[in-house]
Amino acid sequence: MKLQSEVCIVCETKRKEGIYVYNNLICHECEKDMVNTKTDDPKYIYYLKQLRKLEVSYF
Repeated sequence: MKLQSEVCIVCETKRKEGIYVYNNLICHECEKDMVNTKTDDPKYIYYLKQLRKLEVSYF
C-alpha cells in the first residue's frame, strides 16, 4: 500500500489506499466489489474491461 494519492484503474477515482497489481492501483472498494461479483452480473464484463488496462512489465 502506498500513501500517495493515485487513480484506481477500475473506478478511475483518486484513492490513497488499495492493492497494487503490476504497479497499478485497485482501490479497496473496487477489490471488494469485484470479488463479490457473480459472472452473470453485467458489472463482471465492466471489471474485465477495466482490468485489461493493467500494464504488465516483464523486465
